[in-house]
Amino acid sequence: MKALRLSEEALKHFSRGRSSVEVTEYLDRLATWMGEVNTQNHDGVTLTPAIVRFLASAEDLESGIRELERLRQETREGRFDADNELQRELEYKRFASEAGRQPNWPQGEAEQRIAFDRLTVLASTNNHQACELPEQEVIEARRAAFEAKGLLDFLREFRSHTDRPITVLGNERFGRLFVVEPLEPFLRGHFDVLYERVPSHGSMRLTVPHYLDRFQRNGFAPEFMKYLSTHMPHVVLVDVCSPRATENYTKIARGIRDLVNWFMVFNHIRAQGDRSRYVSDSSLPSHQVAELEKWWEFEVVARRISQWIEPGPTYGISHWAPDLRKEVLMGELVIPSKPAVFGNIPQVITANPAIYRTKGDDLPELMRITQPYYFNDPEKRHKEDIVPGFGEHGFETRVWGFTTDEYVAAVQRQIGIELESMVG
Repeated sequence: MKALRLSEEALKHFSRGRSSVEVTEYLDRLATWMGEVNTQNHDGVTLTPAIVRFLASAEDLESGIRELERLRQETREGRFDADNELQRELEYKRFASEAGRQPNWPQGEAEQRIAFDRLTVLASTNNHQACELPEQEVIEARRAAFEAKGLLDFLREFRSHTDRPITVLGNERFGRLFVVEPLEPFLRGHFDVLYERVPSHGSMRLTVPHYLDRFQRNGFAPEFMKYLSTHMPHVVLVDVCSPRATENYTKIARGIRDLVNWFMVFNHIRAQGDRSRYVSDSSLPSHQVAELEKWWEFEVVARRISQWIEPGPTYGISHWAPDLRKEVLMGELVIPSKPAVFGNIPQVITANPAIYRTKGDDLPELMRITQPYYFNDPEKRHKEDIVPGFGEHGFETRVWGFTTDEYVAAVQRQIGIELESMVG
């Protein structure tokens, strides 16, 4: 009975006309059936008052269950009847489960029940609208293109001064979506492009990206680690971060800072533990590197990647930004900036192409009427509207308007158009 979480009213219905032994047997069988139909996804059955009344009034529990299963099968096969109260009630579990995944839907039990009772039959098709950017967002895309072109100019100049391969890594999400992906047509054939997701949220000073569990991976795939060990390409780590605290520093995203920590592990293995071979080129304080080596994530990653990394040359860490300040802020760590040096000595370059200033007569007008980091968290600027209701398969949903992905694609197209004009 506890597993069923029955209300007193439901218990009264199921107990009426039965002995205590019969009630126990009845509820045990009902619990068994509920355990069979309520799996770990959104399918299943909630014992709503209407379903309780139906089962309690059925000739026997088995015949009641058979009828419920018949109606559920009818729904799954596309023969849902919205006028059949029992068939509708069997869809309540799916509605409530989906509501828990949709932050804009009712979350309280009472509110969900009211919303479910108000559901209507949906139109057979989605309301698909093309994404057209407002005028201001077209202008903001022009700013993003201007910043991306600054990175492209740097990369091309760098390319002209080295024979070493160059990998441009766009970090999810801003670095990938609004910088590197729009630049792909201009990078093709001259640069290798790689995308990773090393999030800044949850990042700490000594975080080293690593495989967290079987469902989530942070950091590089083994194939790229082997490539690093064999070819030692220059690696340009690209991401953009918020405008906060950028008045006096060149700011580097914390996710990129975590990748710098990863390259300290790489260097440690390459140098066979001889920190003196790379610490002066690391851009990090020597005490920071020494502390990092004693952190558990450093050890976990070192043990994992040592199978793919051979002893050899190490990487130096340098920085690039359109307005590189004397100091770089990486998370809470302030370090002297170290400009990238053109040449063949292997470098990992942290690159933030954002221009954070919005005031000053020396700035182009475009920079004074737009915002840096404008397109961060695009789902906050546009998120598709999910409309619930009934269809031939019972509880169904429709997508109204354009999706967040379509919005991002429209912004990327506009950045590409602006880049074509700027690059010529």
